[in-house]
Amino acid sequence: MNCAQHEQDYQPLTVLVVDDEKSIVNALKRELRTLDCNVVTATSARKAMSILRAQPIALLITDHNMPEVNGVDLLRFAHQYSPQTKNYMLSGEGDLQAAVELLNQGLISKYLAKPWDRASLQHEVSSVLNACRAASEVSTPSAIAAQKANQQIHLRDYQSLILIRLLNVSDILLSHGEQLAAELETLLESRIDSLVTQHHVLRLEQSGLFGLYLEKATVEQTQSMCAQIRQQLQRTFSVNGNAIFCHIGIGFRALHDNKLDHDILINSLADTINRDSHRISVSHLDNSTISQYQRQQQISAEVEQGLRNKEFKLAFQPKITTASGFIQSAEVLLRWQHHSLGWVPPSEFIRLTELDGQIQAIGEWVLDNGFKAASELRRFSNELTSIAINISAKQLQSSHIIEFISEKLKQYYLPPSFIELEITETALAENGQYLEELLWQLKLLGVKLAIDDFGAGFTSFSYLSKLPIDVLKLDRCLIAGMHKDRQRQEFIGSLIVSCKKLGIKVVAEGVEEQAELACLASMRCDTIQGFIYSPAVPRQEFEKLMIRQPFVMKH
Repeated sequence: MNCAQHEQDYQPLTVLVVDDEKSIVNALKRELRTLDCNVVTATSARKAMSILRAQPIALLITDHNMPEVNGVDLLRFAHQYSPQTKNYMLSGEGDLQAAVELLNQGLISKYLAKPWDRASLQHEVSSVLNACRAASEVSTPSAIAAQKANQQIHLRDYQSLILIRLLNVSDILLSHGEQLAAELETLLESRIDSLVTQHHVLRLEQSGLFGLYLEKATVEQTQSMCAQIRQQLQRTFSVNGNAIFCHIGIGFRALHDNKLDHDILINSLADTINRDSHRISVSHLDNSTISQYQRQQQISAEVEQGLRNKEFKLAFQPKITTASGFIQSAEVLLRWQHHSLGWVPPSEFIRLTELDGQIQAIGEWVLDNGFKAASELRRFSNELTSIAINISAKQLQSSHIIEFISEKLKQYYLPPSFIELEITETALAENGQYLEELLWQLKLLGVKLAIDDFGAGFTSFSYLSKLPIDVLKLDRCLIAGMHKDRQRQEFIGSLIVSCKKLGIKVVAEGVEEQAELACLASMRCDTIQGFIYSPAVPRQEFEKLMIRQPFVMKH
């Protein structure tokens, strides 16, 4: 290849800088302009996600605290959808603990503190760019093909795959540096090789992740080998005079009937090992786990399509006033009838969309359609006093959530007190101070506020009593079997009494048995929600329930 052709083919690598403060973004861009790279910028994580989808990014430098979608969610997205990208977090000293956790999870490879040192920043970025160029620098197309052929694994040639993961590789990198971590990997590779007597291939798939491919091995032999490898590797090694403990996760997959792509197999097994990292047993990637991994990928990829094609639906679960038997409120619940998967449980798609940032679009859809339905139901029956809508912690982190809710109240001519926003106890515990301030802003707006799933987490009632709460919802875990547990009855009874003194209404959710209902009625619990009266039903069915008031309890 001549010089002119080389210059024509050469493309500088791209660095993506993300911060919600435009001044920070511009300052970083100036710092990096002397380096041989393209610098693209984004002032929101959502825009950064679009850039990651559209073009290859060598290095992502992101802030931690950002509205709507924060830096952690962006890093999770990058880890899943752009695994080749190196990730740095740039934030204040107060985020050091978060940075350590992200390093441990393998979501970032470096933490850069604000204010940054210019020379250190340029050195770190140059190192990443040089490493990326070295990894991709091959002189001819034929050499590239030869290199790929040498690295390619044909799964049909092997009976088993064992994946060995150094679970604390990020801690080791942070404490000892890349050079010592690389020497440790070489030592572990040598130990694994010496333990396997049959013909095999051993590869470093990713940092701290080894793939061991066995030509002949039964499931029993593979399990035994996994146990032996973990026993030999999970210990303290001395590397250049440094004592380093290795926390080992290990899993396997029989390949005799495998039809998976190699990368999907590695990622699925690695995720399984991470999920089981607290256990001492060997992880086994079976067909059901692989199917679940593929299902999750499909769900994440098709959320936008589901919203466009009106696959998402609202359901309404009535809340029955204990004293009268009338429906005076209802909770709006989200349902997804996927075009090929059927009904997808909210517990499944909500968790996934919180990870990749799509919960913001879903949340706005629910608020918009929930407020519209609330307005129509208010006109349908004057016996309804409120409609409850769930709102996630991620939505509450949006800088325009107050403005959005205010606009929807005006758009649908709703008195604010007719809307009850439900926030989970867990979300409140994880974002206490921030949410406390926001709850007061919502209270000033006039909407009602409810704490959902109380009893499922660890938030104390004394803390909740300081918040502008109108409704406390007792979780099913407190209600189930309460009629058989005297101590729990005492606790719930005293909780209801305390709430009444504070002017907080109590809703018991997940009530399924007559004995549970009788206990709650004797304690003067304000409202009952659960299958004993009705599951969540479509709008038309809910209106029929309203017509048949007072509610007749199912037997």
